[in-house]
Amino acid sequence: MSTNGIFLRVGNKFELLEETPYDSENVLQAALAEYPEVLAGPTTEADGEARLLLVSREMGVPSTEHGPATFSLDHLFIDHECIPVLVEVKRASDTRIRREVVGQMLDYAANAVKHWPLTLIRQAPETRAAAEGSAVETMLAELRPGLDPDEFWKSVESNLIAGRVRMIFVADVLPAELIRIIEFLNEQMNPAEVLGVELRQFVAGGNVAYVPRVVGRTSAAISVKNPSGQQWSRESFLEAARARCTPAEMTLVERLLADVEVRGVRLSWGRGATPGVGGWYDIKGRPTAVWVLNANTDRPSSKAYLVF
Repeated sequence: MSTNGIFLRVGNKFELLEETPYDSENVLQAALAEYPEVLAGPTTEADGEARLLLVSREMGVPSTEHGPATFSLDHLFIDHECIPVLVEVKRASDTRIRREVVGQMLDYAANAVKHWPLTLIRQAPETRAAAEGSAVETMLAELRPGLDPDEFWKSVESNLIAGRVRMIFVADVLPAELIRIIEFLNEQMNPAEVLGVELRQFVAGGNVAYVPRVVGRTSAAISVKNPSGQQWSRESFLEAARARCTPAEMTLVERLLADVEVRGVRLSWGRGATPGVGGWYDIKGRPTAVWVLNANTDRPSSKAYLVF
């Protein structure tokens, strides 16, 4: 009897669940759609569980503005921090898992952040909720209690514009070559994140266990994504913004912050790798996020952005 497995206690006996290959890639994809929790382990920026909302399987990705879908992403999720999570699934037996899948994923992500309309992303879970006799508001409440739907989708759009997405390669076994590429990309890219999840299957009788292992969360990647490990404050945000923005941009930044302090409800300081802040106002008696400002990275090619 092989000991490459998991021992499951059933009553007073132990049953050996042995590692078993997936019958097809579709079985693995269906498992992810039904149980996204297997993907919701630590991210580069956080140790806790990243709860996920399935937007759609086989999510279309256009390659031109307002164009039809050119590509088909295996899964699109959104986590409780409003970050789009792009997932590509391959079995170890598929030779494309070595290098081709990397180019495929980067192609999807590059076009998604540029050409995905928010209406398309919102429509998919709304259609699925209606088919299940549920509501998107219920799904969002399960994702994060007290979540305001309008605020949630605005934040999703802001993250897309900023390129703050998480790309996850999923396989029953991740080859060493792919792991090296994942670690390299995750250490170099910011604010985008690249991770791998190895999802092995163990079976015995009618019992099936999925055992995930996250790769790519190296100490170097953690340092790049969130060097301070702390929430941004007014002082730290302005210090970073002054180093990255023009004098005219800083005038606008300071006017925005002052306006919220005089007429608004609160400033919501970000926790991400790049300096971010949101301005909240009272709209018809309800605290509402009106704008999001981000100073972006300190690279010469990056620019600060403001989203209303």
